[in-house]
This record gives sequence, structure tokens and C-alpha cells, in this order.
Amino acid sequence: MTDNTNYIIINSTFRRNKDSTESNDFIYELGEVVEVKEIAIKSISIVNAEYNVKESNKKLIVNNGVADSILLFPVGQYTITSLMAELQSLLTTTYGGTVTVTQNAVNKKVEITSTTPIRFRTNQTDSPMSHIIGLGDNGYEYPEFTQTTILAPFLPNLQGANNYHIVSNTLSQGQGSLLRNNNKQPIIVSVPVNVDFGEVIQYEVSEIDLNKKTFSRPVNVQDIDIRVYDDDNELVDLNGTPVEIVVQIIKSSVLPFSFQGTKMM
Repeated sequence: MTDNTNYIIINSTFRRNKDSTESNDFIYELGEVVEVKEIAIKSISIVNAEYNVKESNKKLIVNNGVADSILLFPVGQYTITSLMAELQSLLTTTYGGTVTVTQNAVNKKVEITSTTPIRFRTNQTDSPMSHIIGLGDNGYEYPEFTQTTILAPFLPNLQGANNYHIVSNTLSQGQGSLLRNNNKQPIIVSVPVNVDFGEVIQYEVSEIDLNKKTFSRPVNVQDIDIRVYDDDNELVDLNGTPVEIVVQIIKSSVLPFSFQGTKMM
């Protein structure tokens, strides 16, 4: 017996059930049954397409000393300028009067002034936009009492996802990696988000770091499931952009007859 190393290009554009699935969660059919001894992801091409303000973190709770108001930011990719403009607009709509939101020229933290004294809830579950703005994420109210002038204690965080995690039951060793909320997923590769929004991440796994799934004896593989999660353990909204993955497959093959050591009859 000898081993053959082959490479298969998985492109989400050609996924099964394309009309009813997305490029962040799909099954790719190889087109034939492949007898596999080892299998691993070799490289990934994926667009940094997830917005820094998404459905799960778009809510901000503000309080005027009497009642809470919920501000909902439109989902999208924000710069510090557009973030401050939207916050100012939402606060003005909610409380009226004069509201200004600026960035301190020296320390780059967000400053808020409002005719109505206010404060913000910083609980990451109920008011996750507080972390993005730089108001905190410790679960308390900031500031402790309502004020007309508020200086955010932290820098704004518009990074969005730091990593995209490629998950696959077909390619995993049957072990889960721990993510947020104790939800385990079989992560095969974590891809650092190291390019600007809208640009393509090209990630290659070195031979030493290959996360190989090795079988005690060859097994047949025809379908490969792929899911893409962010650091919040949520499926990444790739906004319709494709994912391309190169999978390395090591197959067992029989040597030519003359090398098998079998006697001729």
C-alpha cells in the first residue's frame, strides 16, 4: 500500500441546495465517493464581510432617571464618524433638545452632551452597543447618576470579528472547541481577520499546523459540511460573498501488481 495526496477545491458557489442555503452554512458534494485515510483544510479564501454592527449587538439602552429607552442602530459597517452621527440622531429623536456626540481630540474617546441628563446601561446582553461606543461592558449603569455631559471611559471598538472559525463535523476529530456561552463547536481552523472590511482574507495552513482528521482505516467521504462562525459563536453574515477552501486528502492506493510481493501462479 502507498498513500496519495490530493487536493479538492470547495467553493460555496457550487454548494448543494444553493437556493435554500448560505455560504456561511452549507454542504459540498464531492461528486464521487472518495476513500480517505487523512483529511485536513489546507487553505481558505474568505471575504471580511461581516458588519461591525449586526443584529445581535445593535441595541443600546439609555436611561433619563425615570425610564429606559431602547435605541436600535441600523445594521451596517460603521466608522467612528458614522457611529457618532447615528448615536446623536437616535438620542435627539428620543429626548429632543440639543444633543452632540464628538470624539475627544486627545484621547479619542466619545463625548456626549445632552440637554436631558442621561446614563447608559452597559450590560453586554441587554445593551451590547455600549461596548462598541466605549461606554463599558461590566453590566452596570454608566455613569452612576444621570448627567448632561458624559465622557466614555474606554475607546470605541469598531473592530468587529477578530477571527472567523471554520467548523465541520466531517473534518473534525469529534472534539469541540469552547466558544462563548459554553457552546462547543468542532472548530477546524480559526482564520484571523487581518484585512479591512470588504477585502479578501487569504489564509494558508502550514504543513506542521494542519489539523488532520486521521482514520484508523480508510473511510468513504462524499459530502463535506462547512460552517463559518465569529467570536460570538454566531454564524458569520458573509452578505452573499463566497467561501473557497482547499482540502488536502490522503488516500490509500494499492501498488502496482509487480510491487506487491505476490507470487505469480
